[in-house]
Amino acid sequence: MSYPAPPQPIRPVVAPRPGIGIVAFIASAAAVVLGGVGIWVAGFMLGRLVRLTEIPELALGLQEEGWVLLEGQFWEVIERAVGAFVVLVVAWIVHMALAAWGLVQGIVATAMGRGRAWGIAAIVLALFGWLALAWFTQDALLAGLVGNVPFMG
Repeated sequence: MSYPAPPQPIRPVVAPRPGIGIVAFIASAAAVVLGGVGIWVAGFMLGRLVRLTEIPELALGLQEEGWVLLEGQFWEVIERAVGAFVVLVVAWIVHMALAAWGLVQGIVATAMGRGRAWGIAAIVLALFGWLALAWFTQDALLAGLVGNVPFMG
């Protein structure tokens, strides 16, 4: 003989909190912002390859006794260019890591329903943020290089 199940307490339906989706969106937005700042710094560093104070020394470099000065300045310019390249690479690595985090957490938030709209926004921003940064990289590096043109010759 079977008995009916004992009455169960009624639990109120609680909407899931959107915390996971919000954190995913913040990570994706931080990827674009921090990547953009790093790219801007790299472009600015390229614009400072040749300093205004080095112009008299560059003019001396064209004479016989000034070749030693010119060689030293050449190596300083190379060091600055390598520094700009390192900053650019680090900016893209930081962007990649934060965008991957935002993408994965956005997928989890969307699948679990914990901040679904924020999760979808995080996914879109993580997937397409690199396009804006790729465009900005061209502009920042070109602006930095063009900034050196009056000092080149």
